[in-house]
Amino acid sequence: MLKAILESAVAAILAIDSSGRIQSVNPAAEKMFGYSAAEMMGKPVNMLMPEPYRSQHDAYIGRHLATGEKRIIGIGREVQGLNKDGTIFPIHLSVGEFEVEGQRFFSGIINDLTARARLQAEIDRQSLLFQAVFDHVPEALVISSPDGEIILLNPAATRMFGYSADEAVNVEFSLFFSDPQDLQKLQESSSGSRTISTPLRRKDGTTLPGQGHVADIVGADGSRIAVVSLFRDMTEDLKQKEAALKSQRLEAIGQLSGGIAHDFNNLLTIISGNLELLEESITNPQDHELLIRASRAADSGARLTNRLLTFARRRQLAAEVINLNEQVRGMTELLRRTLGDTIELRTHLADDLWLARVDAGEVEAAVINLAINARDAMPDGGNLTIRTDNAVLEEGEVGFEGPLTAGEYVRISVSDNGTGMTKETLSRVFEPFFTTKAPGRGTGLGLSTIYGFVKQSQGNITIYSEPGIGTTVNLYLPRSVESKNAQQEPEPATTRLARGESVLVVEDNRDVRALTVKRFERLGYRVVECVTGAEAKEALQNGLAVELVFTDIMMPGGMTGIDLAKWIAETRPDLPVILTTGFAEEIAGTVTRETEPWTILRKPYAQKDLSTVVRKTLEKQAALQPR
Repeated sequence: MLKAILESAVAAILAIDSSGRIQSVNPAAEKMFGYSAAEMMGKPVNMLMPEPYRSQHDAYIGRHLATGEKRIIGIGREVQGLNKDGTIFPIHLSVGEFEVEGQRFFSGIINDLTARARLQAEIDRQSLLFQAVFDHVPEALVISSPDGEIILLNPAATRMFGYSADEAVNVEFSLFFSDPQDLQKLQESSSGSRTISTPLRRKDGTTLPGQGHVADIVGADGSRIAVVSLFRDMTEDLKQKEAALKSQRLEAIGQLSGGIAHDFNNLLTIISGNLELLEESITNPQDHELLIRASRAADSGARLTNRLLTFARRRQLAAEVINLNEQVRGMTELLRRTLGDTIELRTHLADDLWLARVDAGEVEAAVINLAINARDAMPDGGNLTIRTDNAVLEEGEVGFEGPLTAGEYVRISVSDNGTGMTKETLSRVFEPFFTTKAPGRGTGLGLSTIYGFVKQSQGNITIYSEPGIGTTVNLYLPRSVESKNAQQEPEPATTRLARGESVLVVEDNRDVRALTVKRFERLGYRVVECVTGAEAKEALQNGLAVELVFTDIMMPGGMTGIDLAKWIAETRPDLPVILTTGFAEEIAGTVTRETEPWTILRKPYAQKDLSTVVRKTLEKQAALQPR
C-alpha cells in the first residue's frame, strides 16, 4: 500500500540520510527534476538545488544534528529547485524527520510552483497594465461602490474635479454632479452600460458640461460589486460644435445672399438699361430729373448687391502684391476728416512689414468701415488705433469660427476704446443686415463684407470686445509668396529654451491657461497657475518663488493684469512681468510705468515669439542684478 501511494503521488517525495544523501525517490521526483532514480540514489541531495541553497544545505543539516535547531523541518517554505537541464524553478519544500532502526532520516515533499508563478506573473503584468491605463487615460475614471461611495479615481479625475485622490476616497459620488438627481437616475436604471450627458461639479463649485459612460462590475453571483464611470469634459466639443454651426449659418446666409444678389443684379441690369433708353427720348426737364433719381437708386442697388456678393465670396477680387503700410498712410488724411475732431487717430506701422497679395480697394474699404464703426462706438470721442505687423499663426490658434488657418500673415488691427460689444452681439456680428445701430444709421453689411473679403483672400479674422472697454478687429492677410526672397525676409527665429526658471501664469480662461502652461512646459519652464490677479497676489505674498510673471490683462475679480503688475513693481521690483492680451495696447489700458514700459505679447502669438520674449525679459532682468 505504501509503495503504491509513493508511486502515484503527484508531489515529489525523497528520503535522505543524516549525511544528506538520497536514499529513495518516487516517480514524481524523477519527472520533476529530470533525473532517473538510479542517477539520484546515493548522491548528495544538494545536486537538486541551485546556489545559494546548494552550499548552505549541508551546514543546515549539521547544525540541526548538533543542536536540534529547526530551520525548515516541520515548517516548509518556498525555495528553488534545479532541473537536470539546468533550469531553475520555484518549489515548495516540506521536510520531516524520522528514525529507522536507530538511524535518522529526513523526508522531503516537493511541489512544483512553476504554474503558480506563471499565473502570478500574468496577474502582476495585467495589474501593471491596468494601472498604466488607469493612470494615463485622458478621461476622468472613477470607481465607486454600489451605494455611491468613491473607491478610486485616476489623475485625470483629480484634475477635472479638483479633489486629490485622498480627498475623494469615501466621498459621496453625488458631489461630482451638479444635479444629484442625475446620479439617482443612473443608480435606478437597469444594470449594464449606460451614457449620460450632465453638468458636472468641481470642488470649487464651478460646473462644466460633461458626458459620462457608466458600467457595472458584476460578481460571479450576479451582484454589483462596483461601478466604473468614465467622464469627459465636453467644453471644447461644445465650442467646436458652436463654431461649426456658426460657420454653417454664415455659409448658408452667404449662399442665400449670393443667390439673391445675383438675381437682383439681373433685375437692376434691366432697370438701368431701360432707364438709359428712356433718357434719349425724354426732353421735359422735370421728367429728366425723375429719370436721374431712378438711375441713382439703381446704382445704389448695384452697390448693395456688390457688397452682398463680397460677403458670399462670389465677387472677383483684383488681387495684387502691395505694402499695407502704404495703404494705411494713403487713407490717413481721409480718415481724420471722416472721424472728426473728437476722435484721436493713431497709427503704428511695422518697419519690416511683409508684402501681401490682396485687393487694395477692399483693404481700404475694410479699414474705413472698421474706422466708421469705431467712431460710432465712441459718441463722446476717444482713441482709434490702426496697427500693422507681421504675424505667424500656428496650429491650434482659435478665432471667430474656431481654429485659424496656420501660416504667415500681415496683420492689420483696428482698435477703439468705445462701448464694446456683448457676447450675444459678437456671436452675430458678421451676419449680413445685423446691426446694433439705430434705424437708418447702418445696413449691417460692413462687417459681413469684410468677413467675406478676408475669407476669399484666404485670410483669417479675429475680434475681441468687452462692454465698456472697447473693440479690436484683426485682419490676417496672407503674406505674398513673391516676397520670400525680397528684402522683407525676416531674420530666422529660433525657439529659446528655459534655463531652470519658474513662471507664474495668470489667466482666467481655463482653455487658454491650459494652452499657455503647456507652451511654457514645452520650453522647459516650471509653471505655477493662478486663475485671477487676486489669487496670484496672495500666492506671491505667501512666498511663492518664481522668476517671471506672465499675466493676461483682462481678468475678472476687480484686479486686472495691469493692477497686478503695478503691485509687483511696488513690492517685488526685481520680478519681471510680461502682459498678454487680444486687444491693442492702447485699448487694454495704461501699460507703462515710471521706469519703462512692460512687455506685451499680443494674442494669438507663436511659440517662438513666446520663447524669445520670455528669454529677453529674463536676460534683461539678470543683467540688472548686482554682481
